[in-house]
Amino acid sequence: MRKYILLLLLIPLINLAQEEYTYKQVMKRTFTISGSSSQENGQTLIPLLDGDFISAKVEGRSSSISLGLRQEFKFIGVFAVDLSASYHFGTLTYDFSNPEYNNYEEVEEMIIPHLGLQYSVLNTNFFTVYASIGAHAYLASLGYTYVNDLLEPYDYNYNLLIPYFGAGAILAVGNGWRVRPFINYQIDPIYFDDFSEIEPADLESAFDNAGLVTGVVFEIQINQYRYRRTR
Repeated sequence: MRKYILLLLLIPLINLAQEEYTYKQVMKRTFTISGSSSQENGQTLIPLLDGDFISAKVEGRSSSISLGLRQEFKFIGVFAVDLSASYHFGTLTYDFSNPEYNNYEEVEEMIIPHLGLQYSVLNTNFFTVYASIGAHAYLASLGYTYVNDLLEPYDYNYNLLIPYFGAGAILAVGNGWRVRPFINYQIDPIYFDDFSEIEPADLESAFDNAGLVTGVVFEIQINQYRYRRTR
Protein backbone atom coordinates (compact mmCIF):
# COMPACT_ATOMS: atom_id res chain seq x y z
CA MET A 1 0.00 0.00 0.00
CA ARG A 2 2.84 2.37 0.85
CA LYS A 3 4.36 1.74 -2.57
CA TYR A 4 1.19 2.89 -4.34
CA ILE A 5 0.95 6.04 -2.22
CA LEU A 6 4.61 6.89 -2.96
CA LEU A 7 3.99 6.38 -6.69
CA LEU A 8 1.00 8.74 -6.65
CA LEU A 9 3.10 11.40 -4.94
CA LEU A 10 5.86 11.12 -7.55
CA ILE A 11 3.57 11.47 -10.61
CA PRO A 12 3.24 15.33 -10.38
CA LEU A 13 7.01 15.63 -9.96
CA ILE A 14 7.64 13.47 -13.02
CA ASN A 15 5.21 15.58 -15.09
CA LEU A 16 6.85 18.81 -13.90
CA ALA A 17 10.31 17.53 -14.81
CA GLN A 18 9.14 16.57 -18.29
CA GLU A 19 7.33 19.87 -18.94
CA GLU A 20 8.90 21.86 -21.80
CA TYR A 21 8.88 25.58 -22.43
CA THR A 22 9.10 27.50 -25.69
CA TYR A 23 10.24 31.06 -26.12
CA LYS A 24 8.42 33.52 -28.35
CA GLN A 25 10.05 36.71 -29.58
CA VAL A 26 8.01 39.71 -28.45
CA MET A 27 10.35 42.63 -29.02
CA LYS A 28 13.34 43.57 -31.18
CA ARG A 29 15.68 46.47 -30.56
CA THR A 30 18.24 47.55 -33.17
CA PHE A 31 21.16 49.94 -32.69
CA THR A 32 22.69 51.46 -35.83
CA ILE A 33 25.73 53.54 -36.67
CA SER A 34 26.56 55.07 -40.04
CA GLY A 35 28.85 57.72 -41.44
CA SER A 36 30.13 59.33 -44.59
CA SER A 37 32.88 61.61 -45.82
CA SER A 38 33.28 63.23 -49.23
CA GLN A 39 35.62 65.63 -50.99
CA GLU A 40 34.37 68.52 -53.13
CA ASN A 41 36.33 70.22 -55.89
CA GLY A 42 35.07 72.47 -58.67
CA GLN A 43 33.97 75.96 -59.53
CA THR A 44 30.91 78.03 -58.78
CA LEU A 45 29.49 81.42 -59.73
CA ILE A 46 28.94 84.13 -57.10
CA PRO A 47 26.39 86.87 -57.97
CA LEU A 48 27.53 90.49 -57.70
CA LEU A 49 25.46 93.54 -56.79
CA ASP A 50 25.35 94.81 -60.39
CA GLY A 51 23.75 91.59 -61.63
CA ASP A 52 27.00 90.14 -62.96
CA PHE A 53 28.78 86.98 -61.71
CA ILE A 54 32.31 86.07 -60.73
CA SER A 55 33.73 82.55 -60.77
CA ALA A 56 35.47 80.99 -57.78
CA LYS A 57 37.34 77.76 -57.26
CA VAL A 58 35.74 75.65 -54.54
CA GLU A 59 37.47 73.04 -52.38
CA GLY A 60 36.10 71.37 -49.31
CA ARG A 61 35.18 68.28 -47.35
CA SER A 62 31.94 67.13 -45.77
CA SER A 63 31.68 64.48 -43.01
CA SER A 64 28.83 63.09 -40.95
CA ILE A 65 28.10 60.40 -38.37
CA SER A 66 24.73 59.07 -37.25
CA LEU A 67 23.55 56.95 -34.29
CA GLY A 68 20.13 55.34 -34.22
CA LEU A 69 17.78 53.17 -32.19
CA ARG A 70 14.88 51.23 -33.69
CA GLN A 71 12.45 49.72 -31.16
CA GLU A 72 9.88 47.26 -32.48
CA PHE A 73 6.67 46.30 -30.66
CA LYS A 74 3.60 44.32 -31.62
CA PHE A 75 0.18 45.94 -31.56
CA ILE A 76 -2.21 44.96 -34.38
CA GLY A 77 0.86 44.25 -36.49
CA VAL A 78 4.49 45.23 -36.05
CA PHE A 79 5.24 48.89 -35.27
CA ALA A 80 8.63 50.48 -34.73
CA VAL A 81 9.78 53.75 -33.20
CA ASP A 82 12.84 55.07 -35.04
CA LEU A 83 15.08 57.51 -33.12
CA SER A 84 18.34 58.89 -34.48
CA ALA A 85 20.71 61.83 -34.28
CA SER A 86 23.31 62.90 -36.81
CA TYR A 87 26.22 65.31 -36.67
CA HIS A 88 27.40 66.97 -39.88
CA PHE A 89 30.51 69.06 -40.38
CA GLY A 90 31.60 70.62 -43.68
CA THR A 91 34.08 73.20 -44.93
CA LEU A 92 34.30 75.02 -48.27
CA THR A 93 36.99 77.47 -49.37
CA TYR A 94 36.31 80.00 -52.14
CA ASP A 95 39.29 81.17 -54.17
CA PHE A 96 38.50 84.00 -56.61
CA SER A 97 42.10 84.32 -57.95
CA ASN A 98 41.37 88.02 -58.17
CA PRO A 99 42.91 90.61 -55.81
CA GLU A 100 39.72 92.68 -55.95
CA TYR A 101 37.78 89.98 -54.08
CA ASN A 102 38.54 88.45 -50.71
CA ASN A 103 38.87 84.68 -50.50
CA TYR A 104 36.96 83.10 -47.66
CA GLU A 105 36.10 79.81 -45.96
CA GLU A 106 32.59 78.60 -45.12
CA VAL A 107 32.15 76.23 -42.16
CA GLU A 108 28.83 74.48 -41.60
CA GLU A 109 27.82 72.44 -38.55
CA MET A 110 24.51 70.64 -38.08
CA ILE A 111 22.86 68.46 -35.45
CA ILE A 112 19.95 66.55 -37.00
CA PRO A 113 17.62 64.72 -34.59
CA HIS A 114 14.97 62.47 -36.14
CA LEU A 115 11.81 60.81 -34.83
CA GLY A 116 9.74 58.41 -36.91
CA LEU A 117 6.98 55.83 -36.53
CA GLN A 118 7.01 52.83 -38.87
CA TYR A 119 4.46 50.12 -39.61
CA SER A 120 5.77 46.89 -41.14
CA VAL A 121 3.70 45.92 -44.16
CA LEU A 122 5.79 42.81 -44.88
CA ASN A 123 8.25 41.00 -42.60
CA THR A 124 10.66 38.19 -43.58
CA ASN A 125 13.99 36.95 -42.30
CA PHE A 126 15.81 38.88 -45.02
CA PHE A 127 13.92 42.14 -45.50
CA THR A 128 11.15 44.35 -44.13
CA VAL A 129 8.85 46.67 -46.07
CA TYR A 130 7.35 49.53 -44.06
CA ALA A 131 5.26 52.70 -44.20
CA SER A 132 6.39 55.63 -42.07
CA ILE A 133 5.66 59.08 -40.74
CA GLY A 134 8.09 61.36 -38.96
CA ALA A 135 10.14 64.54 -38.94
CA HIS A 136 13.74 65.75 -39.13
CA ALA A 137 14.92 68.83 -37.27
CA TYR A 138 18.03 70.73 -38.39
CA LEU A 139 19.89 72.80 -35.80
CA ALA A 140 22.57 74.49 -37.87
CA SER A 141 25.25 77.16 -37.77
CA LEU A 142 27.22 78.79 -40.58
CA GLY A 143 30.54 80.55 -40.11
CA TYR A 144 32.46 82.66 -42.63
CA THR A 145 36.14 83.44 -42.13
CA TYR A 146 38.15 85.56 -44.54
CA VAL A 147 41.70 84.62 -45.54
CA ASN A 148 44.32 86.62 -43.61
CA ASP A 149 41.45 88.09 -41.54
CA LEU A 150 40.94 90.90 -44.02
CA LEU A 151 37.33 91.22 -42.83
CA GLU A 152 35.60 90.33 -39.59
CA PRO A 153 34.29 86.73 -39.39
CA TYR A 154 30.54 86.28 -39.60
CA ASP A 155 28.33 83.65 -37.93
CA TYR A 156 24.75 82.74 -38.72
CA ASN A 157 22.43 80.24 -36.99
CA TYR A 158 19.17 78.75 -38.22
CA ASN A 159 16.75 75.93 -37.38
CA LEU A 160 14.25 74.10 -39.56
CA LEU A 161 11.74 71.24 -39.34
CA ILE A 162 10.94 68.80 -42.18
CA PRO A 163 7.92 66.49 -41.63
CA TYR A 164 7.40 63.59 -44.06
CA PHE A 165 5.32 60.57 -45.02
CA GLY A 166 7.03 57.69 -46.74
CA ALA A 167 7.79 54.04 -47.39
CA GLY A 168 10.94 51.98 -47.51
CA ALA A 169 12.62 48.63 -47.09
CA ILE A 170 15.28 47.23 -44.75
CA LEU A 171 17.52 44.63 -46.44
CA ALA A 172 19.86 42.45 -44.35
CA VAL A 173 23.07 41.74 -46.28
CA GLY A 174 24.92 39.73 -43.61
CA ASN A 175 27.49 40.28 -40.83
CA GLY A 176 25.42 43.06 -39.26
CA TRP A 177 25.21 45.17 -42.42
CA ARG A 178 21.93 46.37 -43.84
CA VAL A 179 20.76 48.57 -46.71
CA ARG A 180 17.74 50.87 -46.31
CA PRO A 181 16.29 52.39 -49.51
CA PHE A 182 13.40 54.81 -48.99
CA ILE A 183 11.06 57.24 -50.71
CA ASN A 184 9.43 60.09 -48.79
CA TYR A 185 6.79 62.67 -49.53
CA GLN A 186 8.63 65.52 -47.87
CA ILE A 187 6.96 68.73 -46.74
CA ASP A 188 8.67 72.07 -47.42
CA PRO A 189 11.06 73.08 -44.59
CA ILE A 190 9.58 75.14 -41.75
CA TYR A 191 12.10 77.64 -40.34
CA PHE A 192 11.93 78.64 -36.68
CA ASP A 193 13.91 80.10 -33.81
CA ASP A 194 11.90 78.23 -31.18
CA PHE A 195 9.54 75.25 -31.51
CA SER A 196 6.78 77.23 -29.82
CA GLU A 197 6.79 79.63 -32.78
CA ILE A 198 5.54 76.98 -35.24
CA GLU A 199 1.82 77.53 -35.97
CA PRO A 200 -0.79 75.53 -37.96
CA ALA A 201 -0.60 78.12 -40.75
CA ASP A 202 3.10 77.30 -41.19
CA LEU A 203 2.24 73.62 -41.73
CA GLU A 204 -0.47 74.46 -44.26
CA SER A 205 1.85 76.61 -46.38
CA ALA A 206 4.59 73.96 -46.17
CA PHE A 207 2.34 71.44 -47.97
CA ASP A 208 2.16 73.75 -51.02
CA ASN A 209 5.78 73.02 -51.96
CA ALA A 210 5.99 69.37 -50.85
CA GLY A 211 7.77 66.85 -53.08
CA LEU A 212 9.26 63.37 -53.32
CA VAL A 213 12.71 62.56 -51.94
CA THR A 214 14.54 59.25 -52.44
CA GLY A 215 17.71 57.87 -50.91
CA VAL A 216 19.67 54.87 -49.65
CA VAL A 217 21.26 54.44 -46.21
CA PHE A 218 24.00 51.89 -45.41
CA GLU A 219 24.20 50.87 -41.75
CA ILE A 220 25.86 48.54 -39.25
CA GLN A 221 23.28 47.08 -36.85
CA ILE A 222 23.40 45.48 -33.39
CA ASN A 223 20.22 43.56 -32.55
CA GLN A 224 18.83 42.91 -29.08
CA TYR A 225 15.86 40.55 -28.62
CA ARG A 226 13.39 40.05 -25.82
CA TYR A 227 11.53 36.76 -25.46
CA ARG A 228 8.45 35.54 -23.57
CA ARG A 229 8.41 32.02 -22.14
CA THR A 230 5.32 29.96 -22.99
CA ARG A 231 4.41 26.37 -22.25
